[in-house]
Amino acid sequence: MKINKPKMKIYGNKTLNECLKEGEISNCEINGNKDVLKLSDLTIDSCLIKNVDFTNIDLENVNILDTIFENCDLSNTNFNQQFISRVEFHNCKLSGISLIDANMKDVVIEETNMQYANLNNAIINNLLIKKCDLSESSFYEVEIKNIEFQEVKFYHTEFLRTKLEGVDFTDSNLNGIVFDNYSMKGIKVNMLECRYLVGNLGVEVVD
Repeated sequence: MKINKPKMKIYGNKTLNECLKEGEISNCEINGNKDVLKLSDLTIDSCLIKNVDFTNIDLENVNILDTIFENCDLSNTNFNQQFISRVEFHNCKLSGISLIDANMKDVVIEETNMQYANLNNAIINNLLIKKCDLSESSFYEVEIKNIEFQEVKFYHTEFLRTKLEGVDFTDSNLNGIVFDNYSMKGIKVNMLECRYLVGNLGVEVVD
């Protein structure tokens, strides 16, 4: 899958407070934050954001474009109905993140905790999730144009009313995963996971 990389132009280092005083968060590197802040009605654009704890930051109506997050904590943040394009998350905490009705395009999420994430009714076009924990997460009526999972844990993750035909789950852990019949149709799994899924349907596999 070809994913367009963030188109970043970094002109210097700033703090989030300095960005807010200037009225925009763009074209800069932000490293760390100790302040309690509110970010509302803005777009984070062309930034490299490192070691920022967003749990002390109130996010409201924030879109993200052409940005990389490294070692950031975005647990329980709300990006409902927001646009997220050409964005990467590396070694971050996205536990409990809400992406209901979000529009995600050309997004990479790698080595990140995404437990309890909610992607219900999201629109996804080119999303790579690699070496992440998606346990207890929810995908309900998600519109997926292109998605790839690599070495993902799906314990008690739910896929309901979400078309996944052709999606490859062969190198992921599907123990405890939940599919409805609509979502499971056409997925690719390895033989071990196939036995697990068939067993959930009440079918006994005999060698």
